[in-house]
Amino acid sequence: MKDFRLDGQRALISGGSKGLGAAIAETFAEAGADIGVIGRNTAGLHNTKRLVEGKGRHCDVITADLACAEGAQRAGDKALELCPAWDVLVNNAGIAAIVKPILETSQAEWDETFDLNLRSILLLSQALVPQMIARGSGKIVNISSIGAFVGSPGLSAYAASKAALNQLTRTMAVEWGPHKIHVNAICPTVILTDMGHAIWDKPAMKEQRELKEKRIPLHRFGEPKEVANVALFLASAASDFIHGVSLPLDGGMTISP
Repeated sequence: MKDFRLDGQRALISGGSKGLGAAIAETFAEAGADIGVIGRNTAGLHNTKRLVEGKGRHCDVITADLACAEGAQRAGDKALELCPAWDVLVNNAGIAAIVKPILETSQAEWDETFDLNLRSILLLSQALVPQMIARGSGKIVNISSIGAFVGSPGLSAYAASKAALNQLTRTMAVEWGPHKIHVNAICPTVILTDMGHAIWDKPAMKEQRELKEKRIPLHRFGEPKEVANVALFLASAASDFIHGVSLPLDGGMTISP
């Protein structure tokens, strides 16, 4: 259907070197978009570039460390230098959860988590949104986490950063909605990216995985393509009346008793 297509559009995706970012880039390219990917891993970014080009679309590569403010600002400046009119921004870059009890979490670990999971999104959005406002259209998709909704022992910094991202998403929606810029967040549970498999396929994690999957009514974890498909929906015209939503993508986990 035409409403689910991105033909002629440009989408910038942070954290695009692997995992969800690469899956989103490939899916958007299949839907007709040209892509820009941002990340620290240049080799991984070029792997994503090959995936996009394999779908017949153009892909720009921006190597940047989004964990530092200067890196995020330079990435935004470089994106606008490469293309002055981006239609979609997917804020996917994030740090893996640091699993520690609250009393053992250091200030440095807290700051590192918020710098990448929250500040980078603020800075990239500040860079990209003015040109969306000028054109009177745009889509922003923030990749959050189901951890924003539930208490999980050992995930204080990660969960707090994602809860803050959901609130930032709502505030973005209120401020930028009048300019016809749609802003939403996706909140996945465990997704079986390469990193997800590396963690959860270990024999030592078998019992914990079974318990976690049992909490999900569908009794399984998610796949990268399932996140990418929801991101495509939120980036496309098909979702034009969905705004300011933080959407659980969890197989029903948060409704399960």
